[in-house]
Amino acid sequence: MSKQNHRNKILAAGLAVFHEHGFNGSGVQDVVSFAGVPKGSFYNHFKSKEALGLEVLDAYWEAGTEGRDVLRASGVPPLKRIDRHLTLFGYDKNGCLVGNFSAELAGIDEIRYRLAELYETWIDEVAICIREGQLDGTIRDDDKAANLAEFVVEGIEGAKLKAKIDQDPGAVNRYRKSIRLFLQSR
Repeated sequence: MSKQNHRNKILAAGLAVFHEHGFNGSGVQDVVSFAGVPKGSFYNHFKSKEALGLEVLDAYWEAGTEGRDVLRASGVPPLKRIDRHLTLFGYDKNGCLVGNFSAELAGIDEIRYRLAELYETWIDEVAICIREGQLDGTIRDDDKAANLAEFVVEGIEGAKLKAKIDQDPGAVNRYRKSIRLFLQSR
């Protein structure tokens, strides 16, 4: 079996294990057991569990491209694009890995810095969509698009954490309904 195949298996296993059990609730042994590779293979590819965590975070982010692409869908009203975006990033019984890592790993600078970059990118993508809605008059314009976008992203992350606790999508659904009303032009 190729070394690259072991690396890919470890990365995929890290994503699955961290998402289900959390970063702090998982060890390297859990990851390699899930991957079905020897523990030594882990250290051939990753200098630490945190290094794996960073790569897992990036893989998770890349997997969510479709959910962010809807924000740029031409011909769809901006408010509808935001709602579709929130639907695609909605409920998952294990929560959102970005949100979970934010709650668990904010004290690890390297991961915190990467999370901050991802949030900034996400907020910028939502802000572009909001700005379009402000220009066409469908989204309120009494605040900067960037501020509204930050509120949208922070709110959905909070709703997803609450939904994870409840093991029910209700918090996400309520948030989506409320944010539509909040963003609508008056």
